[in-house]
Amino acid sequence: MALFSAIPLRYVGIDLSNALAIAHQTNLYAYDAYFLDCALRHSAPLLTLDGPLHAAAAHLGVNLMEI
Repeated sequence: MALFSAIPLRYVGIDLSNALAIAHQTNLYAYDAYFLDCALRHSAPLLTLDGPLHAAAAHLGVNLMEI
């Protein structure tokens, strides 16, 4: 738990209209599109094991982290 509590987290507001546009464009659920929107707006890498989310992120130019 100590390792997880040391991870710096920041909560960001939802750009719902952009997340919905990404969801429509990528055929993903809105909550997946929200992660893509956040990654794009904050130039943050995305770490996911979800195949469709990974593919959509690559298509949108989101930096992906591999494990």
